[in-house]
Amino acid sequence: MAADKTEKKKVMLVVPLLDQGGLERICAYTARHLCDQCELCLVVFSTKNMLYDVGDAELLDLGLGSRKTLVGKVINVFRRVNAVRQIKRRRKIEITYSFGMTANLVNVLSRVKDKIWIGIRGYGAVGEKNMKLLCKRADTVICCTRVMRDEVEALYHPRETICLYNPCEVEKNRRLCKEEMEERHKAFFETEGPVIVSMGRADTVKGFWHLLKAVSLIRREIPNVKLVLIGDGDFSEYEKLAEDLNIEKNVLFTGLRKNPFPYLVRASLYALCSYTEGFPNALIEAMSVGVPCIAVNCKTGPAEILAEDYTRAEAQDQVYACEYGVLLPLMNPVKNLDASVTEAEERIFADEAVKLLLDPEKLSAMGEKAGKRSEQFSETSYMDQLTQKIEQV
Repeated sequence: MAADKTEKKKVMLVVPLLDQGGLERICAYTARHLCDQCELCLVVFSTKNMLYDVGDAELLDLGLGSRKTLVGKVINVFRRVNAVRQIKRRRKIEITYSFGMTANLVNVLSRVKDKIWIGIRGYGAVGEKNMKLLCKRADTVICCTRVMRDEVEALYHPRETICLYNPCEVEKNRRLCKEEMEERHKAFFETEGPVIVSMGRADTVKGFWHLLKAVSLIRREIPNVKLVLIGDGDFSEYEKLAEDLNIEKNVLFTGLRKNPFPYLVRASLYALCSYTEGFPNALIEAMSVGVPCIAVNCKTGPAEILAEDYTRAEAQDQVYACEYGVLLPLMNPVKNLDASVTEAEERIFADEAVKLLLDPEKLSAMGEKAGKRSEQFSETSYMDQLTQKIEQV
């Protein structure tokens, strides 16, 4: 047994937190599934509010969470770099794979003799001021969409760039959707009317004010339509907007759900209104339990998921009826909480949603195709690519 263990690659994963979010979920998933194949440790800057399960992976908490002041942030970087470098040396790490920009910076600055892999999981990161430095020092840049991979290659010319789509735990999701939702939320779903669901943090980038306004427009054609927003954060401004739009009784804010699938599976339609994404995990998760989807055609993710050939949906001001869902024009990134103001893209969103919600046969067919499409972004595909890459080192 000891001989077998020494043959395993010594791998370190680095992530700032494991509280919520896409990159955190993917890091935790990677740790759980790699720990049997590698001599692996997972380094976290802080385990505060840790949400994700890392299984049997060895977890190392640096206890160096975020600091508010500029001086504190700078000191934190040096402390994190020093701590990670010591772990690399002590454990003779061969590969260090980091998730997120702050972890990527620490990774490239703490190089010892290890191969440096940095993960780019949000399109906004492509234009970050540190990207040139990161790409220059990294051995491999791992992007979660082909669009990001192509742009990183064109802008920064790193040694190696690969596309590794986020994994979707399809079978697990389908099991989880059979569990019960919270009792206090059941009545909302039991009343008559189609349900639109969206999921994400209460961040401006998610464009939830657009969705609320679109739902208020949908109600003109479908008065009993309902909206469910699942996610953590302060949604008070959106609750106020729902009141101003006179749709507060038609909207349910669930907060963060450790298991959102009982909510997703009851949806008539999943909606994504983000003005930027990396790889929208929530969209794939909804598809995995057979929910038909409409999504704003933001820069990365939705087109690669909903269309067979994403290059045919390059224009961000058009509607595309794709093979696995509908892509809609990009919306204004400037937040507008004035209930009296609606924008053209919100009206287009509402019109397309109404067409779908009034066509049960089309919705059913879309949901079936969505479920099959999600299987192409499977765990097996992700792990096969990742382990093959590790074996090459």
